[in-house]
Amino acid sequence: MNKDFLLPYGFKRVGWVLLVPTLALGIYSTVHGFDYPGFEAHASVLNNVAIIGILAGCLLVSCSRERIEDEMIGRLRLNTLLAALYLQVTILIVSALFVYDFAYLCIMGCNLVTLPIFFTVFFRTMLWQQKCRSNDE
Repeated sequence: MNKDFLLPYGFKRVGWVLLVPTLALGIYSTVHGFDYPGFEAHASVLNNVAIIGILAGCLLVSCSRERIEDEMIGRLRLNTLLAALYLQVTILIVSALFVYDFAYLCIMGCNLVTLPIFFTVFFRTMLWQQKCRSNDE
């Protein structure tokens, strides 16, 4: 008995709507040192909104069904999840060896969202490549 825990296809659109603005907020906060001019009193709330929005958006985008969900898509999901995990662990090891103090804390904070982001980017890229190959044949 093979159980499939994927979300319905319609959740993908909700995920993109949630992911794009919160990812922009997260990138802005990381580049500007987690400082929001004019919103100093709400900085921790905005940081939480960015982290939770990125995680929830990536979850909805990457765990929603495709229009045509078959064995190839399932295999592609597994391969991209493994590639994303390998990349995240490599970044963790390198940062543990070469980065210290506040920069290390910043990298660990950003690392909270790297696995789902890497998975989403890799999976979408592999799907796009697969569609291009099938259109060529």
